Amino acid sequence: MKSSVRSGQPVAPLDVYREWNACLLAGDFQGAARYIDRDRWLEKCLGLTDWLTDFDGAVTHYVTNMVRPWDRMEMREEDVIEGQDAVTVRFCVEATHIGPFLGVQATGRRIAFDAIRIVKISNGLVTGQWAQLDLWGIHSRLTAPRTPEAERSRT
Repeated sequence: MKSSVRSGQPVAPLDVYREWNACLLAGDFQGAARYIDRDRWLEKCLGLTDWLTDFDGAVTHYVTNMVRPWDRMEMREEDVIEGQDAVTVRFCVEATHIGPFLGVQATGRRIAFDAIRIVKISNGLVTGQWAQLDLWGIHSRLTAPRTPEAERSRT
């Protein structure tokens, strides 16, 4: 186990990931930055970004793709695998589409989609991530014809 950035006490990679992710979900990007290693940062969100080596640039992409287009975002972990230096999480996101995403203007639809994240952690700090959202599923839900059945399910 590695030491926590905040307390110096041993903290499991999963705990570091969850604290860092909680900051991201709350929009506390300064808080999230306390959990990262800026010198080793490497991130890719497959289909949305190339490899990014700058955490501030990664936050800009996150805000553009995952904050501005969505409202009332909720994330539910489905599967979690913790290793010595990484955490892999398959999760379900539910959110309301309020801004442009994948070339689709705001629809107001509340949709659910799956995603996977592999987050690398070293010495109690997040050094980067590889993320994959179900982009085809998101696009399909946002562009599907509106039917009474679809409107009732909202996901």
